[in-house]
Amino acid sequence: MPKKLGNNHKYNEKLAKIRKANVERHAGYENALMLRANIQRAQRNATYDMELQRLRAATVQGHIAPHAHKRVADLKNMLGK
Repeated sequence: MPKKLGNNHKYNEKLAKIRKANVERHAGYENALMLRANIQRAQRNATYDMELQRLRAATVQGHIAPHAHKRVADLKNMLGK
């Protein structure tokens, strides 16, 4: 039968420290994931914006295919412009 250590104060403190460290580590990991997702979203939006600017410049010069007009509308919807 395993020995019960539930009443041992030092053991309970050690477990509390381990739990606290785990919570901090998991929170840090979750923050890193959130930051990575935010960076990827910002890069994706910057790429979409750059593509939209190029298509607008081509529209002004008159060198744009009909399917590109649809892409301009899609990009406007994605970027909320």
